[in-house]
Amino acid sequence: MRRIPRHMGFLKKIMAAVGVGAARVDTRLDSPRVRVGDDVHGVVQVRGGQVEQQVERISVGLATRYRHDDSFVTHTLQREAVVPGFVIRPGESHEFPFGLRVMPGTPLSLPGTEVWLFTDADIAGGVDPGDQDALQVLPSAEMETVIGAAQRLGFTLKGAETEFAHGRLIQELSFLPPRGQTHLTELELVMLPAPGGLDVMLEVDRRARGLASFLTSEFESRGRWVVPTAALRRGPDALAPDLAARIRELS
Repeated sequence: MRRIPRHMGFLKKIMAAVGVGAARVDTRLDSPRVRVGDDVHGVVQVRGGQVEQQVERISVGLATRYRHDDSFVTHTLQREAVVPGFVIRPGESHEFPFGLRVMPGTPLSLPGTEVWLFTDADIAGGVDPGDQDALQVLPSAEMETVIGAAQRLGFTLKGAETEFAHGRLIQELSFLPPRGQTHLTELELVMLPAPGGLDVMLEVDRRARGLASFLTSEFESRGRWVVPTAALRRGPDALAPDLAARIRELS
């Protein structure tokens, strides 16, 4: 059996420390589509490199970006260790299945917002061979009811903006008004989890009328609406009249 010179083994360790010939981590998702409140499932695959390495832990988590002034900031939504410490030898391959709950408050994947699953690997004496996988985060059934109610009223979802405010991440959904609408320019909704339902914040941008038009081009009115689970379970058709009444109060 041919023996590897000691200086060659040392060189491989040095190279692995900077990522050359080191272990590799690849995460494969069962599906990139997941609803808020459900689990995203997948497998973390670890392949050994050219030298034996100690894997301290492997974590998966969710991240997004939010706007701050004129730039975007990467924000970690959650992180969870899914693989305990182990030794990976050259040429070995291990697979670790996982499930990660997409927590309420996670932004939806809409124009203006992206969410991804990241994999972090803490390997002794080496760089992090992490991985990223794009996710399509869909609304929970409760959130879908509110969105559906707005659509029943003729509003069209056009996009979203995510920002950090009051110590938490907030996603604002923007809707265009129904065709022929003359006094509204936009409807904006923020949906946050609340005990026994959803905490919905509404903002209506309305065109100024009369003398006010000389001072400003539009007004903004805001309201808050705690929608109980029982009302959400009745579906978007039943909720639409309540939403319409809220919008009228702000218009």
